[in-house]
Order: sequence, then structure tokens, then C-alpha cells
Amino acid sequence: MIKRRLKLAVKITLFALIAVMFAAVVYVMVCNFCGKVASIGGYSVMKVVTGSMEPSIHVDDYILIKKTDVSELKVGDVITFLSDDPQIKDMPNSHRITSINDDGTFTVKGDANPTEDVYKVRADRIIGRYVRKMRLFRFIGSFASSRKLLMILFILPTVAICIYESRTLFRIIRGTDEQEQQEEPEQTEQKTLTAEEKKEKLIREAIEKEKERLRKLDMDKQSESEVVESEPREDNEA
Repeated sequence: MIKRRLKLAVKITLFALIAVMFAAVVYVMVCNFCGKVASIGGYSVMKVVTGSMEPSIHVDDYILIKKTDVSELKVGDVITFLSDDPQIKDMPNSHRITSINDDGTFTVKGDANPTEDVYKVRADRIIGRYVRKMRLFRFIGSFASSRKLLMILFILPTVAICIYESRTLFRIIRGTDEQEQQEEPEQTEQKTLTAEEKKEKLIREAIEKEKERLRKLDMDKQSESEVVESEPREDNEA
């Protein structure tokens, strides 16, 4: 019983973790598709759409951004910020810090760009600091075509359901076989007990018959002795 409960708890925990991870991935990808910044526990995952940070960060890479105290940023850090460039106004952009200015702004530059950005980055426009790439999201993002989406949303769940149902059916069949195997010894035991009961009944009947025979013998002996004793008395009287 304890093992069953432990297994059930592990299954529920794993299912919950998978569900949470799947929900988080969907949430992040929907936010990126809508041009919003998704944040979970101070972390954000964003998709790179330009090659300004080549070769460090490639187009279509997903990067992990951590919300950071601006005072901890230093030259060389890659930050993601909301751009003030009119061409990409209020859109997230990721560039490397080249200098920290006296007014608290940051001068940034894309690794692949020949010059620094014209527009300085204000502290209140910084989303966070680049941590690393998220290869899992890029793998999932590669399924953006209609055929691959069909595979993810329809074919794979269908296969998973079939596998699950097959396992359930196998367990039912296996459980039925085990039950039959358990019932067979019980039936055999019942048959054995019935035979033993019959045997005991025959033995009891034989014992009773033997007792009855011995009782009759005793009665015959007693009657014979009484006859023998009565004959001498008659002779004496004569």
C-alpha cells in the first residue's frame, strides 16, 4: 500500500512538473509572438530576431534574461532594454554595454555593428541582463510550420493517448490473469478440503461401526456368562 501511494505521488508530481513546464513554454512563446516581455520569477525568455549580436547570439536564438539591479551592471555585460530608436521604438533590444555614462545612462553596441548605438539606454528602460541561451525554446520554436504544429498538437498527443490506453489495457489483462491464477489455488484448496472432509466422514463412520460391533460383542459375552452361571444353580437344587 505504501509503495502504491509513493508511486502515485511520484507520478502526480512528475505530471504537475511537466504541466507547469509546458504552460511556461506556451506562455513565453505566446508573449514573444505578441511582442510582449514574459517574466516568471524575475526571469524572461526572449527571441532574437536580428543579427546585431552575431556571432555571440544568433538570429532565432532564445535568450534568458535576468532582472538585475542596474548598479551591478558593468562594461561588457549584454543587456536587454526597450529601445528609444524611432525605428524600433519600445521594442526589446539586446546589446553589449561599452561604457557607463556619468548621467546613469549606458552606451551600448551590437557585436556585429560597426558603431555604437546613437541612443543611450536609460536605467528605467532596462529589462535585465543576458544570462545564457535557451536551446530548448529554439528546438520548440523550430516547429513553427503548419505540419510540425500539426504533429505537436494532434499526432503526438494521439500517439501518447494510444500508448497510455495500451498500457492500461495490458494492466487490466495482466490483473485478470493474476486474479485467475490466485483463484485456481483457492479452488484446488476447496476441492482438497472437500476430499478431506469426505475422508474424515468415512473414518468417523468406520469408527462408529467398529464401536457398534464391539458393543454387540460385549453384550453377547455378558449374555453367555449369565447362561453359564444359571446352569449350576439348577443342578444344585436338583
